[in-house]
Order: sequence, then structure tokens, then C-alpha cells
Amino acid sequence: MRRFAFVETAGVADPIDPELETFAHRLADAASAAALRYFRTDFDIELKDDASPVTKADREAEAAMRALIAETYPDHGILGEEHGSERVDAENVWVLDPIDGTRAFVNGIPLFATLIALVRDGKPVLGLNAYPALAERWLGVAGAPTRHWYGNKESSPPKVRSCTALANARLCTTSPDMFDAADAARYARLKATVRDTRFGTDAWAYAMVASGQTDVAAESGMRPMTIFPTPSS
Repeated sequence: MRRFAFVETAGVADPIDPELETFAHRLADAASAAALRYFRTDFDIELKDDASPVTKADREAEAAMRALIAETYPDHGILGEEHGSERVDAENVWVLDPIDGTRAFVNGIPLFATLIALVRDGKPVLGLNAYPALAERWLGVAGAPTRHWYGNKESSPPKVRSCTALANARLCTTSPDMFDAADAARYARLKATVRDTRFGTDAWAYAMVASGQTDVAAESGMRPMTIFPTPSS
């Protein structure tokens, strides 16, 4: 699954219960523990129907999160990358991508992420990007600034970089191979316009946009699990 991007939602009627923010971190803790048990070890790699890789780490990380949700919020729905959907017509639905960047994971590259979103009445109200191997997290909550942690320490609120022209922008993309013919032509025009381009960033690109380290993240083939949790500032 590609990126899990948090969309900040204006005019949310009900504030987010701080316990839900704490719970999102608990979900990330559980998924991180499962993923790191396998990171840079020997494990089997399977291919999905779309030829993307999946591992025991993906499945166990999601299973750990689903178990916590079932125990703590049994009336909440779940839409997961690896284990499908449950109660997606519920008021609150957790959207889970246990390991975004599985190709990075299987190659020992630490830019893979656990992506978690809470959708309320069809609108994303919370999104958490957690990077288990790097011990960094970004949390976005509707109507509030994005927050960042390195380990257990919260940093100053991240801010996007001031960049008013594409000619001065830095661009990040996971791979140019992700674009079909029509999108590839548009991407080529974008790439030719910006100042610099980096590949292989996976979800990390979105965290770097939110933190002001880069300016543009360009991807293709986004699905619901990749639209709801990346931070914004």
C-alpha cells in the first residue's frame, strides 16, 4: 500500500478525545513491536495479486492492532491493508496499514511506516505516521497542528517550508515506475520544473513535507489506506 496521508479537516463538530490519541500510539507500539521482530532477519516474502510483497510482519502487525481495537473499542470499525474490513459503516473506523513500504522493509531500509487513521462519519479526524526502525512519529488531529516525537521526546511543532515557486521546490517520489503512461508524462513535466528530485522515500516523504525538509511528495495509485494518515502542518 502507498502512503497513508492525513487530511486536516476543518469544522469538525466534536473534538477528538485525547484518549483516542493515546490509543493511536498504543496501536503503533503494538505494530512496531511486531514489525521489528522480523526487520533485517530471514523471513518468507509472498506476492499479492498486484505483485506487491507481503510478509508475516505485515500480517502480524495488523493483527496486533486489530486485537487492541476489538478489546478497547469493540463498536469501532476497521479497514485494514492485510485482513480486510469489519463494521465499516460504524461511526468510527480505524484505517490501518501495518507496514507501508514493504519493499523497503524486505530490503532492510528503515523508511517503512505504520500508518493509522481514525475516520469519523466518513471524514478523517486523526492520522499517525510511525517509523518503527527510526523511532519517529508524526500525529495529525483535525483542527490542531501536527505533532512530532523522536523516541519518547516531543519536539517543537513541525512546519512546512516556505516555498512559493515550483522552480525552487524539492520533490520526493517512491519510484518513477509507479506511474502509468498518462501519469508518467505529467510527472516528467513536474520533475523537469522542480529544483531537485529524490527517489525511494515511501511514506517518509510526507513526513518530510510536514517538517519543512522537502516541498512536494508525488505518488500514484493511492487507495483509502494511503489517503487518510500522513501529517500536515
